[in-house]
Amino acid sequence: MKVFCPNCGTENEGTPGSRVTCRACTASFEVPFEQGSAPPPATPAGLPSFGGQPVKPLGQTPPPPVAVQPPPNVWSGTPPGARTPQVANPYGPASFGPPPQPGGQTNGVAIASLVCGVVGCCLPFANLAAIITGVVALNQINAGGNTQKGRELAIGGIVLGAVSCFGSVLFGLLSALGK
Repeated sequence: MKVFCPNCGTENEGTPGSRVTCRACTASFEVPFEQGSAPPPATPAGLPSFGGQPVKPLGQTPPPPVAVQPPPNVWSGTPPGARTPQVANPYGPASFGPPPQPGGQTNGVAIASLVCGVVGCCLPFANLAAIITGVVALNQINAGGNTQKGRELAIGGIVLGAVSCFGSVLFGLLSALGK
């Protein structure tokens, strides 16, 4: 059923008894149970309207706001000698620096995995150690939640170990075929 917003007069769709949010002014109102709906609010004669709101002619100013004073018996200060809390200024200058790092200490097994991955190019079994320690480090980091760093190191160790392992196997096959 078509209903008009009581705030701005915009036509909206709604079912009787339901709450509708106006698509123009986002006011929330209840759809009446009557068959008809309320007509849009009338604007004073001779004044144009925009979105159901009357447009005020130039020269008309709204009344000044009324200052509200707290009651005189309400205490609204800090006691003598008390420290006032320091509040950060949300509009102050931004600090530029690195973003905070998640977690705490770097996982030592992840560091060992990366070292074994780098050394795996020279030593034959270091590449297998890099893969194994990298998987162990990832499991430890995942089990620890967000308390450890080093996920990138563990993944780097696994990748370097896999590449050097594949290179060792490929070198062995090419050596065997060349004889």
